[in-house]
Amino acid sequence: MSTIDKDGMLIDTKVTLKRYTSIEHGDLASVCAVVVHQTDAPSAQHTFNGYNAGGNGAHFLIAKNGDIYQTASTKKRCYHVGRLIKSKCLTLNKSTCDSTEMAKILAKSWSAQIKAMDSHERLKAYPERYPVNSDSVGIEIVGKHIDDKQYEAVTPAQNESLKWLLGELYQHFSLTGSDVYRHPDVSYKNPGEAKGASW
Repeated sequence: MSTIDKDGMLIDTKVTLKRYTSIEHGDLASVCAVVVHQTDAPSAQHTFNGYNAGGNGAHFLIAKNGDIYQTASTKKRCYHVGRLIKSKCLTLNKSTCDSTEMAKILAKSWSAQIKAMDSHERLKAYPERYPVNSDSVGIEIVGKHIDDKQYEAVTPAQNESLKWLLGELYQHFSLTGSDVYRHPDVSYKNPGEAKGASW
């Protein structure tokens, strides 16, 4: 079994530590969930080049051959979820939504609606809402965006590594498979992103 050191790094022979403090933005108080992404880059190196520039990034990266890199500390927040989250109750079980408030939100124009939805959802605690940057870890899988609906297929080696990595994160942070989400489920992204990821 792996360990997590005092710096929030996952120590195991299967993980290459390649930390970019340029993508870390303050402390991550707790890890309640994991969001799985695809990079829209053809290789791990392309993503590393982007991380050198700072800004957005995720905690782990899985290359096409299945190699796992840890690119940020699990004790630090990364900007990986996006600015606006969707409504979890609307997606999964409409009967659990505040119907009066939801009716007000849904009556707005699309751009006003998604901002109001985000504000409404952020008042809730996880797991009543989708994860956000301040309570989740991000895993990037290397894969190019093809068009508005699809990304490159996730390789078998990537899925094998993803399952192993999630298994370790489940144990370290007391998570289950229900705490893992594809990026498009959580925020407004290409619906094909991480579609081929399995765990």
